[in-house]
Amino acid sequence: MKHCHTMSRDGWMTGIAESINNKRLSEIVLPGTHDSGSYCITGKSKRTDCMPDLGACLNPIVDRVGAVWSKTQAYSLQEQLNMGVRYLDIRIYLDADVDTFYLVHGLEAAPLYSELTAIAEFVEAHPAEVVVIDMNHIYKCDDGDICTVLDKVEEEFGDKLCPPSPYRTPVPTYGELVASGKTVIVALTEIPEMFQSTYNHFELCPQYSWLWSSETNIVSPWANTTDVAKLKGYLQSTMVKPRQCNSLHVAQTILTPQIVDTLVGLFQRPSNLKQLADTLTPHLPAWFDEFSNLGLNIAIVDFLQQDLIDQLIELNVSGPVTGATFEEKEEHSQLLKNPRK
Repeated sequence: MKHCHTMSRDGWMTGIAESINNKRLSEIVLPGTHDSGSYCITGKSKRTDCMPDLGACLNPIVDRVGAVWSKTQAYSLQEQLNMGVRYLDIRIYLDADVDTFYLVHGLEAAPLYSELTAIAEFVEAHPAEVVVIDMNHIYKCDDGDICTVLDKVEEEFGDKLCPPSPYRTPVPTYGELVASGKTVIVALTEIPEMFQSTYNHFELCPQYSWLWSSETNIVSPWANTTDVAKLKGYLQSTMVKPRQCNSLHVAQTILTPQIVDTLVGLFQRPSNLKQLADTLTPHLPAWFDEFSNLGLNIAIVDFLQQDLIDQLIELNVSGPVTGATFEEKEEHSQLLKNPRK
């Protein structure tokens, strides 16, 4: 991964611009994270309506157990961006008690507005880095609340917001995005009902012409399994399917715990999401090499590691490392199990 060691990771797209200038964003390999905003969740985080209500006696226990299965990242959004992440998966929750929007994954994480500001500061300091913000779920929000969030997005990013490509029109190239100064892509799953009479999946949302649809402009199939072999097979099957030219594709290289896994985890490993993710991580280097030949676009992970980000970045320059020796692959696998400090 020679290029990643000779360039600034926070500006890796700038550093390899010659290699990706003429590539459409859907043809560039972008490192991403799953539930990107969950990094600050702890057992003391405030519960939300997303958590089951089992009464005053059991809820504190549920919350402590839920915290270790809800936290999917160890680094803040700004740290993730500085490490090379270019796709952020965020979920938003309106805490009506304090009238404040939070990032959420079962429990409340950081306030939304401060996180948007942190992303905006990164984008301002890195004008040639493209960032995708996928607002995958919005909880406890009515149409007016969603518009409030979108207004805040518009306030933070302004002219940097890139509109989606119309139906059957390819997404822009990296060079086109940088030249236009529109280097921020924001997608939303739930389109407010007040817009639905004038919006469909093949037209722009007129009130927010920069808004992408998480359902059609960003295709993100979810395996929902803890089985490594099933996950790989699912990812392979979805990656070979025909894609719309105006969409991005996300490979969710993550294992998803079921309720039974959290209960079994009280007595044996994996007893938290980090341990579950660690069972998958050693497989990912070989998978990423293989998937790059199937059109890998965005790859998201739990508990990202720098070596994995470096590999994904390198695929844009050198392609898969098919010539690596067994010893080199084994050494890399050991690094992922025991990452450098």
